[in-house]
Amino acid sequence: MTQFNVLRWKFNDDHPTPYDVLPYFRACYKSCGKKDRPVTEEQWRKFVKQHGMYMFWSGCEYEIIVSQWPPTDKSSKVDVWQQIEPNLDLIVKLLMEEYK
Repeated sequence: MTQFNVLRWKFNDDHPTPYDVLPYFRACYKSCGKKDRPVTEEQWRKFVKQHGMYMFWSGCEYEIIVSQWPPTDKSSKVDVWQQIEPNLDLIVKLLMEEYK
């Protein structure tokens, strides 16, 4: 199966690791009733955006702090949704191809 990895902090191992977000969207798709499942590209965009924001937007377990190198006092919080959003078209395309 296809993967779409984002960067997530794995606190048990104390380092960042790749995290595949597609299994979450697959589970959401399977839990929907047949009439509620997306078919068109616009429905898929809405589906991924709605479920992705609900799960990954500003949840502390899905956030990391990014700073420049060499370190300065400037840093920024990045969550999983901020990594998904610019790639929304690609994720929609991957899921649509999988569920055709």
